[in-house]
Amino acid sequence: MSSTKPINRSANSYGGYKSQWARHVARQSLAHEVEIIKQKLGGIKPDTGPLLRDIARAWPELTFGQAPVIDGRFKMGIVGSGIAGLFTAALIDELNKRIPELDISYDILEAGGRKRLGGRLYTHRFSAKPEEHQYYDVGAMRFPKNEVMNRTFRLFDFLDIKEDGSKCPRLIPYYMEDDYDVCPTYFNDERRFGKVVFDEEQPDDDTYGDPYRVNKWLPPNDPDRIDENVLKRRPSKVISEALGPIKRKLREDMDDSAQNESSESSWEAFLKADFLTTRELFRRKDDVDGRGIEGSGVKGCGYNFNTIEWLETYAYATGWYNQSLAETVLEALDFDPPKDADKKKNYWYCVEGGTQLVAEKLASTLLKQPEFNKQVTAIKTDLKTGTITLSTRTTKPDDWDPEKEYKSTPEDREYFTVFNSTTLGALQKMDLSKAKLLYGTKQAIRSLNYGASCKVGIQFKEMWWQKSPWKIKQGGVSKTDLPIRVCVYPSYNLHDTGKGVLLCSYTWAQDAQRIGTLIDPMSPKNEDELKELVLSNLAQLHARPEEEWPYEKLLKHLRELYITHHAYDWYHDSNMSGGFGYFGPGQFSKMWPSIIEPNGWLFLIGEAASAHHAWIVGALESSVRAMHQLMTMLNNQVVKEGQHFDGYTKAIKFLIGPEDKNDPDWKLPFVGLPKEIPKRQLGTPKDKKVQQTPQKDDADLSFVAAQVIISYYHMYLQEKKEKGGDIAG
Repeated sequence: MSSTKPINRSANSYGGYKSQWARHVARQSLAHEVEIIKQKLGGIKPDTGPLLRDIARAWPELTFGQAPVIDGRFKMGIVGSGIAGLFTAALIDELNKRIPELDISYDILEAGGRKRLGGRLYTHRFSAKPEEHQYYDVGAMRFPKNEVMNRTFRLFDFLDIKEDGSKCPRLIPYYMEDDYDVCPTYFNDERRFGKVVFDEEQPDDDTYGDPYRVNKWLPPNDPDRIDENVLKRRPSKVISEALGPIKRKLREDMDDSAQNESSESSWEAFLKADFLTTRELFRRKDDVDGRGIEGSGVKGCGYNFNTIEWLETYAYATGWYNQSLAETVLEALDFDPPKDADKKKNYWYCVEGGTQLVAEKLASTLLKQPEFNKQVTAIKTDLKTGTITLSTRTTKPDDWDPEKEYKSTPEDREYFTVFNSTTLGALQKMDLSKAKLLYGTKQAIRSLNYGASCKVGIQFKEMWWQKSPWKIKQGGVSKTDLPIRVCVYPSYNLHDTGKGVLLCSYTWAQDAQRIGTLIDPMSPKNEDELKELVLSNLAQLHARPEEEWPYEKLLKHLRELYITHHAYDWYHDSNMSGGFGYFGPGQFSKMWPSIIEPNGWLFLIGEAASAHHAWIVGALESSVRAMHQLMTMLNNQVVKEGQHFDGYTKAIKFLIGPEDKNDPDWKLPFVGLPKEIPKRQLGTPKDKKVQQTPQKDDADLSFVAAQVIISYYHMYLQEKKEKGGDIAG
């Protein structure tokens, strides 16, 4: 008898807790759409089965849209040369190389200049040589090595960006924590260095229990005083404890649910948490029959206004708690370092030389390079011809003389399919009136929140923060309530001497909106006020009067060491209009399904089109998801005509990945469908076979097959509308 124990797989084995939540949301949304389609189409009998397979067979008029003239040969337009756009092109190259039947061509149209290859993978370089470390990452800058980020690290491996690399780009440790207890904090005009003493240790001075004296201005027992039990503990610990009960409950429920994908019971209560803000967790205390705030399963803390403001100020950014509570909980579940992790084993990494090198290296592998200064101004879908027209205009090159007039050149290009990888804010600026978009997609493009984010990097003549009396020699961060908010010490120049770059200010939300008013698109031009503000804040944060470095002396010293600076505001980037997807209450459960749904042959990709928004892995996952949808749509067309084409079925098989998990293909970043996309529709048991087309046996359709058939229905209804035909319902 075998002594092998059954494997206990957690939700993280299934791509993370957020992925499992996304699968629930996607299945529920699709089931709702099926019911809408049944009402829209006339002649569907009430007793017709609930699955699209049954409806498709009951509606013989359904067409699957225009197909490529030659199977496997068509052209794709990729809008944007961010990581999602570049990865899509690399995926096409891989499919063409592996599958002889496929001949997919593509254009990558980038509105920005060559310097902006990579989109939000953007590194500002004060020196042309990455190994000199005279740079800072304006965009993506750190990566946790966990199951959620698996595809990102497979991409690094594919590009030969490794820990043991001999030159840039290579992976090196990113130091998040103040391991040497030296980084300053500055709140309420109170400065502290190293670990701030809370209740774990009782000091002799009068700051015990209120290290930043934030309650000093109010008399004892005043209702507006910050909760003293909160002040006596680290804010991060308070927040962790507040989230603890719901995190533990979800871990138990989701790890159990992960064993049975069709189980939805774990999510019904949590769905209500998606319509609450994180602020509600701390503000409210009502608990309906032990079921939490409004039956969400989340037990509130009942803190007063000032206590909540203090927690948000210390731990996050002004206004950050307006985020959906579900987002906050799931982000913590997916990205908290495991408690049993080996402390000596690194968890966070960065790319030495700057993250933009990842985009540059990926672009160097492509068979066709991006076209820069090519802005898409309109998208037009023609259902009769099966083409999507992208209207473009040329934009000023990076080296264009600003004193000279620039005349833009318009051009229209036709494609069979389009993958749009821009932010939704950039997409909204295009003329979409003839793109045949669904209302849900239009709403998401207009309404989905994007987080504000700004960074300011200064190049100094010497790395003064590493010297005495500061001795900040291994990364870490400093926090303050001053406008700069967070100062990030670099992890890539630990052993350098001479000049160096410090990320002096990293802001989000309202903090970013305010400091962003001082940032010029031509930074560092016209930024005298910003420069003085940042240097002054740095001096206030780092002053050591007891070590003969009072504020005035340090400020004078920093001015003398200053060489130059660079600042960036992602909301003022006209090709971005925001930093990252930041989902407010209800936006994920109500908008995300519309973002990932095909609009005919137009697909939206990018970090916001993934459950793992704000991370590179989200952009990569969205590209694979859309390619799988596309190949499934194309395959359904062929099968409906009673034919067979190996190219599409081979592509689908490659994207799904080999059954043998030890197959070398699993090392490729292109292989494996995103775990956030369900395999089955709501109501299909896990042990029941699923199929990709409605014409085959009586197996239920897979989730993606059902999703793309929904897209066909929408195209069909759109065609009937344009022809003046009647649409029931």
